[in-house]
Amino acid sequence: MSTARRTAVVAVLPALVLAALATGCGLVAQPDSTAWDDHAEQAVSDATSEVATARLALETARRERAWSSYTVVLVAQAEESLGTVQDDLSRLQVPPGRDDEAARLDALLDEAATAVEDARSSAVEGRYDDRRVLDALDRVTGRLEDAAGG
Repeated sequence: MSTARRTAVVAVLPALVLAALATGCGLVAQPDSTAWDDHAEQAVSDATSEVATARLALETARRERAWSSYTVVLVAQAEESLGTVQDDLSRLQVPPGRDDEAARLDALLDEAATAVEDARSSAVEGRYDDRRVLDALDRVTGRLEDAAGG
């Protein structure tokens, strides 16, 4: 590589690094309040869907309308997807003044994750009608629906 070409590459690299940093390709994004609200709403919607999937899978297996292995896979995928929802939201920096709201949302998503994790454990054991697990799924579904509405 010629000296002139090396100089051009060295001169361009800092500009590319600055452009990449300016476009927000870091691990933590800093959205404005409206963008954070949009992400939070999507997280609640996605979590509601994953909890409903786990609940429906258990109910279907209880009625002997699904194979046990299929039920376990469905609930495990719901658990994994819920973890992704939590991870995606945790990568966003909370806007100033929204710490309490973010903490409540984190706690709600943790509750949903725990309920789905318990549902997976129950499905693995073939216990599709465990009232404690079903009640927890129903309870967190109600809380997620409340969060979506207000």
